[in-house]
Amino acid sequence: MSLLIVCLASSLSYGQAQEIHEKFQYKASQFLYEEKCSKCHTLERVFAEPKTKNEWRICITRMMGKNPLWITAEEGALIIDEIVNGRKDTIVATSQTKKYADVQVLFIDRCTRCHTVNRVLKQNKTREEWQETILRMRDNAPELFLDEDIPILTEYLTERGKMMRDDVAAQIMVEKCLVCHEVGRILLERKSRKGWEDCVVDMRVLARQKFQKDWFSSDEFNLIVDLLVKTQGS
Repeated sequence: MSLLIVCLASSLSYGQAQEIHEKFQYKASQFLYEEKCSKCHTLERVFAEPKTKNEWRICITRMMGKNPLWITAEEGALIIDEIVNGRKDTIVATSQTKKYADVQVLFIDRCTRCHTVNRVLKQNKTREEWQETILRMRDNAPELFLDEDIPILTEYLTERGKMMRDDVAAQIMVEKCLVCHEVGRILLERKSRKGWEDCVVDMRVLARQKFQKDWFSSDEFNLIVDLLVKTQGS
Protein backbone atom coordinates (compact mmCIF):
# COMPACT_ATOMS: atom_id res chain seq x y z
CA MET A 1 0.00 0.00 0.00
CA SER A 2 2.79 2.39 0.97
CA LEU A 3 4.63 1.56 -2.25
CA LEU A 4 1.49 2.36 -4.28
CA ILE A 5 1.15 5.77 -2.60
CA VAL A 6 4.80 6.57 -3.28
CA CYS A 7 4.41 5.60 -6.94
CA LEU A 8 1.29 7.73 -7.31
CA ALA A 9 3.02 10.68 -5.68
CA SER A 10 6.02 10.28 -7.93
CA SER A 11 3.75 10.06 -10.95
CA LEU A 12 1.95 13.26 -9.96
CA SER A 13 5.21 15.08 -9.35
CA TYR A 14 6.54 14.00 -12.73
CA GLY A 15 3.31 15.08 -14.44
CA GLN A 16 3.36 18.46 -12.71
CA ALA A 17 6.99 18.94 -13.65
CA GLN A 18 6.18 18.17 -17.28
CA GLU A 19 3.29 20.64 -17.22
CA ILE A 20 5.49 23.39 -15.74
CA HIS A 21 8.24 22.67 -18.27
CA GLU A 22 5.78 22.92 -21.15
CA LYS A 23 4.21 26.05 -19.72
CA PHE A 24 7.51 27.93 -19.38
CA GLN A 25 9.25 26.48 -22.38
CA TYR A 26 11.38 29.15 -24.10
CA LYS A 27 9.95 30.38 -27.35
CA ALA A 28 12.52 31.44 -29.91
CA SER A 29 12.01 34.70 -31.80
CA GLN A 30 10.31 34.25 -35.13
CA PHE A 31 12.02 37.27 -36.67
CA LEU A 32 15.51 38.66 -36.18
CA TYR A 33 14.19 42.17 -35.45
CA GLU A 34 12.35 40.75 -32.44
CA GLU A 35 15.62 39.59 -30.95
CA LYS A 36 17.82 42.51 -31.94
CA CYS A 37 15.57 45.55 -31.64
CA SER A 38 13.83 44.59 -28.41
CA LYS A 39 17.08 44.66 -26.46
CA CYS A 40 16.94 48.46 -26.35
CA HIS A 41 13.33 49.27 -27.28
CA THR A 42 9.95 47.68 -26.86
CA LEU A 43 8.56 46.48 -30.16
CA GLU A 44 5.57 48.76 -29.56
CA ARG A 45 7.93 51.72 -29.63
CA VAL A 46 9.83 50.41 -32.64
CA PHE A 47 6.64 50.23 -34.70
CA ALA A 48 4.80 53.16 -33.11
CA GLU A 49 5.47 55.47 -36.05
CA PRO A 50 5.01 54.17 -39.62
CA LYS A 51 7.91 54.95 -41.93
CA THR A 52 8.71 54.92 -45.59
CA LYS A 53 10.93 52.09 -46.82
CA ASN A 54 13.86 54.48 -47.05
CA GLU A 55 13.26 55.76 -43.51
CA TRP A 56 13.35 52.18 -42.22
CA ARG A 57 16.65 51.62 -44.00
CA ILE A 58 18.09 54.81 -42.51
CA CYS A 59 16.78 53.96 -39.03
CA ILE A 60 18.21 50.44 -38.98
CA THR A 61 21.51 51.59 -40.47
CA ARG A 62 21.81 54.08 -37.60
CA MET A 63 21.14 51.34 -35.07
CA MET A 64 23.83 49.22 -36.72
CA GLY A 65 26.26 52.11 -36.41
CA LYS A 66 25.63 52.40 -32.67
CA ASN A 67 26.74 48.82 -32.03
CA PRO A 68 28.10 46.97 -35.09
CA LEU A 69 28.86 43.91 -32.97
CA TRP A 70 25.21 43.55 -31.99
CA ILE A 71 23.77 44.07 -35.46
CA THR A 72 26.16 43.04 -38.22
CA ALA A 73 25.81 44.20 -41.81
CA GLU A 74 24.26 40.87 -42.79
CA GLU A 75 21.81 40.97 -39.87
CA GLY A 76 20.94 44.58 -40.65
CA ALA A 77 20.10 43.67 -44.24
CA LEU A 78 17.91 40.81 -43.01
CA ILE A 79 16.09 43.05 -40.50
CA ILE A 80 15.43 45.63 -43.21
CA ASP A 81 14.03 42.90 -45.45
CA GLU A 82 11.86 41.50 -42.62
CA ILE A 83 10.32 44.89 -41.91
CA VAL A 84 10.12 46.39 -45.39
CA ASN A 85 8.74 43.24 -47.01
CA GLY A 86 7.08 41.57 -44.05
CA ARG A 87 5.55 44.37 -41.98
CA LYS A 88 3.42 46.17 -44.54
CA ASP A 89 1.39 47.68 -41.70
CA THR A 90 4.40 49.83 -40.76
CA ILE A 91 5.14 51.10 -44.27
CA VAL A 92 3.83 54.39 -45.65
CA ALA A 93 4.32 55.90 -49.08
CA THR A 94 5.32 59.35 -47.84
CA SER A 95 7.04 60.52 -44.68
CA GLN A 96 4.77 61.15 -41.69
CA THR A 97 7.25 63.55 -40.07
CA LYS A 98 5.88 67.04 -40.57
CA LYS A 99 7.92 70.07 -41.49
CA TYR A 100 7.36 73.34 -39.65
CA ALA A 101 8.35 76.85 -40.68
CA ASP A 102 7.88 78.08 -37.09
CA VAL A 103 10.84 76.89 -35.02
CA GLN A 104 8.86 77.05 -31.76
CA VAL A 105 6.26 74.68 -33.17
CA LEU A 106 9.08 72.48 -34.44
CA PHE A 107 10.61 72.39 -30.96
CA ILE A 108 7.28 71.52 -29.32
CA ASP A 109 6.55 68.75 -31.82
CA ARG A 110 10.00 67.16 -31.72
CA CYS A 111 11.12 67.63 -28.13
CA THR A 112 8.10 67.78 -25.83
CA ARG A 113 6.69 64.37 -26.65
CA CYS A 114 9.15 62.93 -24.15
CA HIS A 115 10.28 65.93 -22.05
CA THR A 116 8.69 68.94 -20.37
CA VAL A 117 9.53 72.35 -21.81
CA ASN A 118 11.15 73.49 -18.56
CA ARG A 119 13.34 70.41 -18.36
CA VAL A 120 14.72 71.12 -21.81
CA LEU A 121 15.06 74.88 -21.74
CA LYS A 122 16.62 75.30 -18.32
CA GLN A 123 19.62 73.18 -19.25
CA ASN A 124 22.86 75.14 -19.36
CA LYS A 125 24.54 73.84 -22.51
CA THR A 126 26.85 75.17 -25.17
CA ARG A 127 25.95 75.04 -28.85
CA GLU A 128 28.08 71.91 -29.28
CA GLU A 129 26.44 70.23 -26.28
CA TRP A 130 22.96 70.99 -27.61
CA GLN A 131 23.86 69.55 -30.99
CA GLU A 132 25.20 66.41 -29.31
CA THR A 133 21.99 66.12 -27.27
CA ILE A 134 19.73 66.53 -30.31
CA LEU A 135 21.72 63.97 -32.28
CA ARG A 136 21.39 61.54 -29.39
CA MET A 137 17.64 62.11 -29.24
CA ARG A 138 17.47 61.61 -33.00
CA ASP A 139 19.28 58.29 -32.60
CA ASN A 140 16.83 57.27 -29.86
CA ALA A 141 13.77 58.28 -31.88
CA PRO A 142 14.79 58.66 -35.53
CA GLU A 143 11.18 58.70 -36.65
CA LEU A 144 10.68 62.10 -34.97
CA PHE A 145 13.51 64.05 -36.58
CA LEU A 146 14.49 65.15 -40.05
CA ASP A 147 18.15 65.82 -40.79
CA GLU A 148 17.30 69.45 -41.49
CA ASP A 149 15.86 69.78 -37.96
CA ILE A 150 19.25 69.37 -36.29
CA PRO A 151 20.85 72.78 -37.04
CA ILE A 152 17.52 74.60 -36.57
CA LEU A 153 16.86 73.09 -33.14
CA THR A 154 20.50 73.53 -32.13
CA GLU A 155 20.34 77.26 -32.85
CA TYR A 156 16.95 77.66 -31.17
CA LEU A 157 17.91 75.83 -27.99
CA THR A 158 21.24 77.63 -27.76
CA GLU A 159 19.66 81.08 -27.93
CA ARG A 160 16.27 80.46 -26.35
CA GLY A 161 17.80 78.27 -23.67
CA LYS A 162 19.86 81.20 -22.38
CA MET A 163 16.76 83.36 -22.08
CA MET A 164 14.56 80.68 -20.57
CA ARG A 165 17.21 79.69 -18.08
CA ASP A 166 17.21 83.24 -16.73
CA ASP A 167 13.39 83.27 -16.74
CA VAL A 168 13.22 80.02 -14.78
CA ALA A 169 15.87 81.23 -12.33
CA ALA A 170 14.01 84.50 -11.78
CA GLN A 171 10.80 82.60 -11.06
CA ILE A 172 12.61 80.36 -8.58
CA MET A 173 14.10 83.40 -6.86
CA VAL A 174 10.63 84.88 -6.42
CA GLU A 175 9.35 81.62 -4.94
CA LYS A 176 12.38 80.76 -2.81
CA CYS A 177 14.24 83.96 -1.92
CA LEU A 178 11.59 86.67 -1.65
CA VAL A 179 9.71 84.64 0.94
CA CYS A 180 12.19 85.94 3.51
CA HIS A 181 13.97 88.90 1.87
CA GLU A 182 12.94 92.22 0.37
CA VAL A 183 13.94 92.40 -3.27
CA GLY A 184 15.79 95.68 -2.61
CA ARG A 185 18.07 93.96 -0.13
CA ILE A 186 19.12 91.42 -2.72
CA LEU A 187 19.57 93.99 -5.49
CA LEU A 188 21.95 96.06 -3.37
CA GLU A 189 24.34 93.15 -2.90
CA ARG A 190 27.43 92.66 -5.06
CA LYS A 191 29.38 89.42 -4.69
CA SER A 192 31.76 87.16 -6.55
CA ARG A 193 30.57 83.72 -7.63
CA LYS A 194 32.15 82.24 -4.50
CA GLY A 195 30.40 84.88 -2.40
CA TRP A 196 26.99 84.13 -3.92
CA GLU A 197 27.54 80.39 -3.61
CA ASP A 198 28.36 80.78 0.09
CA CYS A 199 25.35 83.05 0.56
CA VAL A 200 22.90 80.66 -1.09
CA VAL A 201 24.41 77.73 0.84
CA ASP A 202 23.78 79.62 4.10
CA MET A 203 20.19 80.35 3.04
CA ARG A 204 19.74 76.71 2.13
CA VAL A 205 20.87 75.62 5.60
CA LEU A 206 18.65 78.17 7.36
CA ALA A 207 15.65 77.22 5.23
CA ARG A 208 16.18 73.54 5.99
CA GLN A 209 16.18 74.31 9.70
CA LYS A 210 13.08 76.50 9.45
CA PHE A 211 10.96 74.43 7.07
CA GLN A 212 12.35 70.99 7.97
CA LYS A 213 12.99 70.17 4.34
CA ASP A 214 15.33 71.05 1.49
CA TRP A 215 14.24 74.44 0.21
CA PHE A 216 16.53 74.40 -2.83
CA SER A 217 17.25 71.49 -5.09
CA SER A 218 20.78 71.26 -6.49
CA ASP A 219 19.49 72.36 -9.88
CA GLU A 220 17.69 75.36 -8.37
CA PHE A 221 20.82 76.25 -6.42
CA ASN A 222 22.88 76.42 -9.61
CA LEU A 223 20.23 78.42 -11.47
CA ILE A 224 19.97 81.02 -8.70
CA VAL A 225 23.73 81.39 -8.32
CA ASP A 226 24.19 81.77 -12.09
CA LEU A 227 21.54 84.49 -12.26
CA LEU A 228 22.92 86.37 -9.24
CA VAL A 229 26.44 86.29 -10.67
CA LYS A 230 25.14 87.50 -14.02
CA THR A 231 23.07 90.36 -12.62
CA GLN A 232 24.92 91.23 -9.41
CA GLY A 233 28.39 89.80 -9.66
CA SER A 234 31.28 91.87 -8.39
